[in-house]
Amino acid sequence: MTKRNKKRKKRKPLRKLIALLIILALLVTGYARHIEPHLISKEKQSFYTDYIDDSSGIRIALFADTHFSEHYTPEDFAKAVKKINQSDPDVIFFLGDLVDDYENYTGDIDEVIAQLASLEANIGKYAIYGNHDYGGQMQFEYPDIMEAGGFDLLVNEYVPLGDRNIGILGIDDIIIGYGNPDYAAQLRGDMFNIVLCHEPDLVDEMTQYNMDMMFAGHTHGRQINIKCFDDDILPAYGKNYIKGLYTFDTHRGTQLYVTSGLGTTKLPMRLASPPEIDIIDLK
Repeated sequence: MTKRNKKRKKRKPLRKLIALLIILALLVTGYARHIEPHLISKEKQSFYTDYIDDSSGIRIALFADTHFSEHYTPEDFAKAVKKINQSDPDVIFFLGDLVDDYENYTGDIDEVIAQLASLEANIGKYAIYGNHDYGGQMQFEYPDIMEAGGFDLLVNEYVPLGDRNIGILGIDDIIIGYGNPDYAAQLRGDMFNIVLCHEPDLVDEMTQYNMDMMFAGHTHGRQINIKCFDDDILPAYGKNYIKGLYTFDTHRGTQLYVTSGLGTTKLPMRLASPPEIDIIDLK
């Protein structure tokens, strides 16, 4: 066998490996682009507190980061709406970032409003601003959009939840808006206090207050869930708490829950971080 033939034999396994890696990369990219962004996971959590007298408890449906665009449409959102309504929630929270780029959005915003309005809650629906809800006139349109969708928009505002001994504080976006952790000074010591804040990392500046539970979005659960890309993928105020439940050693035993959200931004892809809605039972 000549030296040339030996070299050719050595190259064949390497070429096959390269070909397999290329095929695998194409398959993963296709899945991340065309399949996973259209899946919806329903995550369920239960929490117990002495502040709620009603033995039946209260059910919360949580969603965030729809980022409506050509890649996430009202038809896509309708699937999430159906899952939320099937869960029969008492309260629905939306944690911001409704439209990805409102100034260049070509969809019909009335269709978005119609889907928001079709969400059903026994007690009420509440929303806050995200960073994408500012800019391109969105900050001026957003209140009317959410009101038309049946949501009470909380902007650094603390409200009691009926007669359930629960207080809700909605903090404005901290990156572009007018959010400030000191608004948590409104939290009453005799109530179970829920804080809605788009950016999860703000929790580190609020643990001294009477905060029992904080809900946040913003991170998309990394969206492309590969940790080595964190510096490039994770946004400001979304680098420390990425997804799921975190517990803090505070006088109230504060817990933070970060949802992965529904839509995408920058890249219309999700990998190992499917869209989700969250059903939270307080008992």
